[in-house]
Amino acid sequence: MKKMILAALVAVASLSANAQVWVGGEVGFNASKTSFNGNKLGATANFNLLPEIGYSINDKFDIALTIGLSHRNANGKRYVGSSNFENFDANLDDVNRNAFTINPYVRYKFANAGDFTFFVDGGFSYTMIHYSGIDDNGNQWALGFKPGIAYNLTDKVSLVAHVGDLGYAFYKKGDLKSNAFDMGLSNNISFGAYVSF
Repeated sequence: MKKMILAALVAVASLSANAQVWVGGEVGFNASKTSFNGNKLGATANFNLLPEIGYSINDKFDIALTIGLSHRNANGKRYVGSSNFENFDANLDDVNRNAFTINPYVRYKFANAGDFTFFVDGGFSYTMIHYSGIDDNGNQWALGFKPGIAYNLTDKVSLVAHVGDLGYAFYKKGDLKSNAFDMGLSNNISFGAYVSF
């Protein structure tokens, strides 16, 4: 028994010696306005904050956790379906959407080229979504893979980009349910930075 415990401690110590902890994440912001004949019809603003912490097990695998917050504000008029953009009716008050996400994942680094590392992240995420003025929260569960590329500025600092995804998501809010499957390389582009210790 003592030999098994000693072997386990040696294995953990050797794993820890080869591992690095890294922190970082992504920040995003976008805004848009719509007008027709000089009249403002609406505006939206989105902000995302996705801090991450990860643990590099070896040259090929990392485990990590993302905890994210996002906020969206929209206001203007509701479009009711005219192809000439003249059929707008009710004014919309400010609509605020706040979301909290938790996303554990595994990163597999499959290729290196100079200072570039190519990888794919695979994991599970849960997102709780709240809309102002609505009692029921929305809940989304998702599984997916995201390809990405990292550029090592130094031994400790990397810039990272994710391009597209392959995944499945299930959303529920009250009696409303939806399922979605996504596969694409041209959408869902995001950028971030990591610092290793």
